[in-house]
Amino acid sequence: MRLHQINQLTYPEPLESTWQNSLQTNDQVLLIESGILRTVQNAAPLQTAIETKNTQLYYLQSDAVAYGISPKIGIGLSDQEWVDLTFAAEANISW
Repeated sequence: MRLHQINQLTYPEPLESTWQNSLQTNDQVLLIESGILRTVQNAAPLQTAIETKNTQLYYLQSDAVAYGISPKIGIGLSDQEWVDLTFAAEANISW
């Protein structure tokens, strides 16, 4: 399993396509920093990418609190759970 860490709301189109196309079955996606805003502003494309590749979506609870949002998709993680997830991954990819 690879962990893709997304830290921005949007990327330039070539990079956006690249990270989504690089997802493999059972990879995991973690939204951090302003990437958490994807759960409310770009939720449909994100949900499609996650479902198509059978990947799991996570976000940092502390980022959700900082932005004052309550994501309707994904699983919230504490900082310790983030560390555990990072160490459990075969590879970590920061976009």
